[in-house]
Amino acid sequence: MTPESLAAVQVPVGIRWGGADTVNPYEVDTRPYLEHVPGATGCSAGPDVRHEDFFTPEPANADVRVRVGREAAVFFQQRLGRVLREL
Repeated sequence: MTPESLAAVQVPVGIRWGGADTVNPYEVDTRPYLEHVPGATGCSAGPDVRHEDFFTPEPANADVRVRVGREAAVFFQQRLGRVLREL
């Protein structure tokens, strides 16, 4: 991914990241998307949220999965509804 290729993205992008994610750290793997994808929005899922919290059977904070899932559903309902109306 380059700044130029990210700038060409023309679909809505919503990003969540974990503040304790060492697999995909914010500065390396998230920030470029927020800075270069037009209209990208995002927020941290929490300072103690790890990458593994979304994949392990027993995450450190199970509530984060539910909360981020709800946020994703709202994002898709809002954005897909708008896209479908434009078609």
